[in-house]
This record gives sequence, structure tokens and C-alpha cells, in this order.
Amino acid sequence: MRRPCETTALVLQFSSTDDTIARKLFSKWRFQLKEGAMLENDPEVVFASLQSLPRREFMKIGAASALGLSFSSLATAQSPQAPKKLRILKAQIGQHIRLPNCSGDVWTTTWADDDNLYCVADDTTGFSKACNSNLAIHRISEGPPPSIEGVTINPMAEFGKEGEVKEDKASWKASGLACIDGVLYLSVSRHYYDGVGDTSTDSDRHFWIQETWDASIIKSTDHGKSWREAPKIGHAMFPGRLFSNPFFVHYGKDGKGSKDGANNYVYAVSNDGTWNNGNFMTLGRVSRGLIGRLDPDDWEFIHDWDEKHRPIWRPRHDNALYVFRSPGRTSMTGMHYVEGLDLYVMPQWHYPHLEDPQRRWSSTRWELYSAPAPWGPWSLFHSQDFEPQGFYNPSIPSKFISEDGRKFWIFVAGDFTHQGPESDYRLNMVPVTLEVEGV
Repeated sequence: MRRPCETTALVLQFSSTDDTIARKLFSKWRFQLKEGAMLENDPEVVFASLQSLPRREFMKIGAASALGLSFSSLATAQSPQAPKKLRILKAQIGQHIRLPNCSGDVWTTTWADDDNLYCVADDTTGFSKACNSNLAIHRISEGPPPSIEGVTINPMAEFGKEGEVKEDKASWKASGLACIDGVLYLSVSRHYYDGVGDTSTDSDRHFWIQETWDASIIKSTDHGKSWREAPKIGHAMFPGRLFSNPFFVHYGKDGKGSKDGANNYVYAVSNDGTWNNGNFMTLGRVSRGLIGRLDPDDWEFIHDWDEKHRPIWRPRHDNALYVFRSPGRTSMTGMHYVEGLDLYVMPQWHYPHLEDPQRRWSSTRWELYSAPAPWGPWSLFHSQDFEPQGFYNPSIPSKFISEDGRKFWIFVAGDFTHQGPESDYRLNMVPVTLEVEGV
């Protein structure tokens, strides 16, 4: 009998009646299916061990032929199969839980190096009525939800009181927040209320779209206690409406990740210049080593695709190519890498009944998408309406994503036209469970 060597593999023939025997052999001698084969319907199984078997074990394999198994040929060893890719089929959205003693919206979070979550809220009185601000920074500790605690650490007074506008008739609002190598980065921009909150029928005067423009990024090196000064109006890092509400693409703790070059770059995504009901999204990136310079010249954006559908990056945010498009249904939101699934999830949302003054702000629709990369392609896997809660600006805190990626929480605010102790205009925690399959 030929003695097996390190590069030898055996092709095993068996019938469906040999299934139990074959499975025992797999566990004993590390058999593996040939690529694409199934025990139930394929007679060939390849033994692909790269280590020499002891003579006694090899003799046992030969003896298996007496049990109805036969070895038909010798072949070159195959390397192990790659893990199956996963596809999200649908989501189960659980009952929301209100976090008491807070108010505001957006609630974008980042998982920082000190293991706390830091978040930004817009139009907020913070926790325990600590502020009255266009935007403010908070720290969230403990967890997982609903057992979390929040405290306001900076009212960001330089950006104005809640609803305060300047000479451009707009106010400061925040969108994305990220912790990168111990430093917090926050994107801020100008927002104009075009009838937002209005329940009249004056469609000649309003489109009920909150417009955004002139985004900049500021930073904090002490976990939000102090920040670089507010940008001067008219002197933005990213002037204009495109890329005017950037959300950082979130990975793990302290921004750590390796997927799609996340160990070298920080990614951010923005829609085309609206808080609600926009049309498309563009994607930018900056070197992790350069983000702290806060220099727009360090950023580049997707402008085209090569023959292998890989993104081509170039300067200029104002004529970048969109990576996601859904006219009238693309509000400002972020993207989140779910490591357990090796997929990105984007919780999109919009107001589906802006033409109806009675339902305008109390009815929202979430549309959850997944993609293998931040630049897509994006696939819708769940849609759900929320009325009368009107939940908007959903975001996923990375710290509370399960290891297998199938469970996480969404932080979200509710109908801003009804505020008070029992309103949903606060931080709401919503559990999500995903159903997935291999492809």
C-alpha cells in the first residue's frame, strides 16, 4: 500500500446509506466536502489533511471499504473552503423603551477608547435638563440597554440655544460623531427649517424639507469636555449642499477595524443636503493619520469605478458620484459595519406623508439596507412604518452589537411636535433581531 504524503488527498465514494459512516470519518480524519458538494446528493468527498496520517490510521481508512466505502482516486489536496457569505433576510423590530429624564433627537453615538459611549443630540435639553442647546455632547455608560445611564458633559453653548438662528436664517446642528484613536470628531452644519414642524396646508410656502449646507468637522482631545471653536459662517470645510451632513462609518471600539481599509482610512457618508427626504448619498474618506488636521484637502471622494467595480477616489466633494440613491427617501443617517455578518447596515428613514398635515410628522418609515462595502451595492431587507411615534434618525451603537451580528439596538428619537414627560422626543432604545442565511 502506498504511504500517504503531505500533499496527498483521497477522493471517497459513498452512497446515501453510508452517510452516518462518512460523518464519523469526517470527525476522525478531517474529511471535507469538495467545493459545492453536499453529503445528501454528492458521492465525492475529498480528504484534504495536509499532515501525514499515521500508518495505523491510514489502514483504518482502507478498512472502511469493507463497510461499503471505496476510494476511487488520488488527487491534489484542496485548501479549506472559505466561510459562507451571509445575507440578511429580514429584521424583527422590538418594542421601544424610553430612556427617562432626557430630550432631543439624532443621538448619534461612538464607542470610545475609554469604553464609554459618547453621543450628540440636537435641539436638546440634555439629561436632567442640563442644557438648552442646538446641539450638546453626552456620555452614556453601563449597558447593555435598557440599563444605560446618560449625563450631559458639554452643552456646546457656542453653537446656540435650541432653535437659535443666525443671519443666514439657519441654525447649527450636528450629524456624525466618531472616536478615532482617542480623539472625538464631530460634524456640524447649517440647517434651515423649511416648514419643519408646521402642520398647516400652506404648500405654496413650504416643502417641509429641512435643508442643510456648509459642513465642518471639529475635534475634542478630552472626550468631549472641550472642542475646537465653532466654524465661522461662510467658512466651511465642505461648502455647499453636497456632503453637508456627514456621518462617520462606524466599526469597533475607538474606530478600530480592518474591513475595506478601515485601519488606514476614516469613511464618512452624507446625503445631498437635507435632514429629511433627500435623494442620494456620497462617500468620502480621509487617512487616519491626517484626519486630525481638519483639512478638507486631505479628503477624497468616490468619483468613478474601475473595470472591477472598485471605487476611484479623487478630490472635490461637490461633484462626487453617489453610492446610494432613493429619491425622496434618503434622509441623513450613517452606516455601521456588523463584523459578525461581515456586512454594513444602513438604517434609512423618511416621512412618507408630508402632504397630509395630520400625519406629516407623526408617521415615519424605516428602510434598512445591507451591503458588502460602504460603496454598496445596497439591498433593502426590511421596511416598517411607525405611527404615531414618528421615530426618526435611527442609529446603531456599535458597543451593543452581538458577537454574531444578529442582534443589536437602535437609538432613535420620536415625534418632535409632541414634547413632555411622556413623549417619545427623547432617546428611545429599540431592540432588533436579524434573520440571515448563507449564500
